[in-house]
Amino acid sequence: MSAEAALAEGGAAPKPRRRRVRRVLAWIAGALAGLLVVGGVAAWWFLWAPAPAEPDLAAEVVSGTIEVDGLERSYLAVVPDDLPAGAPVVLAFHGSNMDAAAMRSATGYRFDELAVERGFVAVYPQGYEKTWHDCRAITPYPARTDDIDDEAFVAALVGRLGADYGIDADRVFATGLSNGGHFSLRLALERPDLVAGVAAFAAAYPLPAHNVCEPSGTGVPTMLVLGDADPINPFEGGMADAFGTELGEVYSAAESAAELAALNGDAAEPTSSPYSNTAADGETDVTAIVYDGPAPVELYEIAGGGHVVPNPVYAQPRLMGGTTQHLDGPLAAVDFFESIR
Repeated sequence: MSAEAALAEGGAAPKPRRRRVRRVLAWIAGALAGLLVVGGVAAWWFLWAPAPAEPDLAAEVVSGTIEVDGLERSYLAVVPDDLPAGAPVVLAFHGSNMDAAAMRSATGYRFDELAVERGFVAVYPQGYEKTWHDCRAITPYPARTDDIDDEAFVAALVGRLGADYGIDADRVFATGLSNGGHFSLRLALERPDLVAGVAAFAAAYPLPAHNVCEPSGTGVPTMLVLGDADPINPFEGGMADAFGTELGEVYSAAESAAELAALNGDAAEPTSSPYSNTAADGETDVTAIVYDGPAPVELYEIAGGGHVVPNPVYAQPRLMGGTTQHLDGPLAAVDFFESIR
């Protein structure tokens, strides 16, 4: 009897055909599973980074809140046990979609360690819905779209720190990563009464068409750290892009430093030299460009550097680019702040 006749009488298809179908389906399933495994491994390779261990320090980690403009704002403060009277403060602002705790980790807890070693309060403010209202005109961040007055938050926070710890309000410094770095620049430009110096990581200066800030005319010492392999902030200038979300056009790294130096009243040519502040072996991949005016501007260009705060403890996920072993960013920032008189 033929296969067609068997099927016409309700019989089963021949077994060889059924086996071929099963083999094809099994091959397809195996291929899909393999693709999922490869995709999962690739995602893990790009997105995973081992978190640094929190150091055991002679300091108290304080979680505080303060009401500003009807909103409850929060912060973490690392207060050394033997904090001297009139101590400085370093405000460390996280990037977008981060929080205060993540900023401590992303910097390898180096600001915490340096707070104990150098005698200052390290403070990690929490952004509105994990964002800050910086100078850029088109960011989709809630802090901008809801017109949050983050400068008022900083002013209130400095007042609270003065009341609680007797800090020196004339030695408040700001640093930050990405969105937090841009907000640090806003403080330098518009609120020189609040900050004595800033250090911005992975944050280039916005072009005029995308910049809503109005410089006060008072120069504030500024440090920039920018990598030439940053996947978000274009080292050579242009549109900053967070994996498909446009954030506004910025100057190149060199142009950013020159623009900020000009705003600080320094039109002289900068000096340029190789730089390293770590014990890492090999030729350094960091170049220091310094405008040594009354309100100095320092730029650290990192060959192969990504969208990170470089430090010897923690490397961000590979998706964010490389982390140099030749620049301890928090140490460079604190040394820069301590040089300001």
